[in-house]
Amino acid sequence: MKIIDLSRTITPGMQCFPGDMTPKIERLEAGGFRTANVSFCSHAGTHIDAPAHITSERATLDAMPPETFWGLALLIDARGAAGRGIEISGLAPHAEKLAEADFLLLRTGWEDKFGTAEYLTGFPTLSREAAEYALSLGLRGFGFDAISADRVESEECPIHRTLLGAGALIIENLRGMKELPEGETFLLAALPMPLAQADGAPARVMAILEN
Repeated sequence: MKIIDLSRTITPGMQCFPGDMTPKIERLEAGGFRTANVSFCSHAGTHIDAPAHITSERATLDAMPPETFWGLALLIDARGAAGRGIEISGLAPHAEKLAEADFLLLRTGWEDKFGTAEYLTGFPTLSREAAEYALSLGLRGFGFDAISADRVESEECPIHRTLLGAGALIIENLRGMKELPEGETFLLAALPMPLAQADGAPARVMAILEN
């Protein structure tokens, strides 16, 4: 089998959503051992948003069963949707495969802009109608190689509210999409850090491909 790591390494000062605390790592050495004091936002790096991200009345990541974070994924190339959004018409041709999948990964091409000002603007997002359509197919997780499922400047965050409100997961800041196959499902493991009452958490996300 071949395993593709889709996660970004958390590093001091790495790019985060505007207003979020950037990670800090204080390295220590004493008594012949190395340790580190680490602080970061629960939505730093590659991370998973829980339904509790939009309201405390919804589920936190640590309250979800382990099988929530495993399943079949399908990649859809949405690079051509920049500036106009991802509509139902961009998903419908893949309906049969999406109905087999648990996770939809959308390749926007924005992973190549990570760390720059351009990473925060212009990336394509799902329309509310497309998000509702995807949910109707039984999907329970949505991954993006961009900083957010919504536009950074959005105050209403309709896609977060639609997906998380339905109990689905959102995975943001993915990388390595170009190494994934198109048109065929593959196994995905999206394992969040086990933080108590987690509205979100950094995650190790890996695609497991057959040879």
